[in-house]
Amino acid sequence: MHIMIIGAGSLGLLFAAQLAPNCSQLTLVTRSEGQARELAEHGIQLVGTESLETKLAKSIVFQSYSEEISGSMAPVAREVDYIFLMVKQTAISPELITYIQSKMTRHTYLICFQNGVGHEVKLSQAIGWDKLLFAITTEGAKRIGPTSVKQTGHGITYLGELEPKNLAVTNHQQIFIVQLLELAGFRAELSKNMEVRIWTKLVINAVINPLTAILRVQNGELLRSAWALSLMQELYQEVLRLAAAKGIELPIDLWDTVQAVCEATKTNHSSMLQDIEASRHTEIDYLNGSLVKMGNELGLDLPANSMVYRMIKAIEN
Repeated sequence: MHIMIIGAGSLGLLFAAQLAPNCSQLTLVTRSEGQARELAEHGIQLVGTESLETKLAKSIVFQSYSEEISGSMAPVAREVDYIFLMVKQTAISPELITYIQSKMTRHTYLICFQNGVGHEVKLSQAIGWDKLLFAITTEGAKRIGPTSVKQTGHGITYLGELEPKNLAVTNHQQIFIVQLLELAGFRAELSKNMEVRIWTKLVINAVINPLTAILRVQNGELLRSAWALSLMQELYQEVLRLAAAKGIELPIDLWDTVQAVCEATKTNHSSMLQDIEASRHTEIDYLNGSLVKMGNELGLDLPANSMVYRMIKAIEN
């Protein structure tokens, strides 16, 4: 079994560390050559546990995406069975898609862990629906450094298809991945309604992340302010109207879930806030930006989502 994980952020490092002991080979592909070198030298450290350097040295190969582009990286030694795509949507460039295509065979499946929407269209056009699986995870992780990660909370990973085209073939593959994740210590389940799960995660991120980035506060601070709560409600209600117009039935208790996530992650800095603080581009185009675009296509005005979208773009500038 050969698994390739593309993306060595918090989730990439966490999944690599826990999956590697159950794979004959795991290849972790980083963006920078420097991080790949540090990982090859020191291994992955799970903060709060003993170093995994010795334990994982034989089963993990560390490579960088930039080395592949420059032609200096050695070819993958064996056929890849599954590719876990664990980069942000902003990283899914035409070059990265070409790279993914070069690693896939007729036996390879691509599992996408992205937030928001938009990537499924690009990847389905390039890879084909019959080779695509989608995952939504609530695992909590924080990258401490290039080689270190801390698990900040245990969650659940849902796996399934968006467009079932060849269910008889891929259902076995889905079951296998769920079993592999469970063997690695993760809680995982198959889902026959990934569209609703993707939209549920989209709503949570679109309501919480931009406000924390604009206000520069931890997630839990949004619940302490009546003004912030009213903004959250406006964003939420607009997305409900959009989902209804698209025929998507979201959970009736989703507002309670949004608040529960805010409380459960009350000391967290959202990924969007972290991006703003680090002067990086955010995923706003694939969250509120995508919602506004879909609303425009349906003739629905989403003023609150449009406002936070434009504010984040202004901050990015």
